[in-house]
Amino acid sequence: MLRITASRLSIHRLPAATQRLYTTGGRSEGAVAESTGSFSEKEKAIENQWARLHDAEKIKVLREKLLKQEQETAQLKADIDALKKQ
Repeated sequence: MLRITASRLSIHRLPAATQRLYTTGGRSEGAVAESTGSFSEKEKAIENQWARLHDAEKIKVLREKLLKQEQETAQLKADIDALKKQ
């Protein structure tokens, strides 16, 4: 019984050399520093321009779908009115 308790205690109390240390802030190994200056600004501008064009294309497609749907709805309403008159 005493041997089991001693082994359990040794598992929970590891020497300081085997404990893993972590940094909580600042740069760590393998971290990439954020670029600053005109290159990063140009890159952001290009990315923003691409996003605006991509969104504009999506809006154009959605407007075309909406127009088509409105035309189909108008045709269905006309068909319903024609059937009511009969």
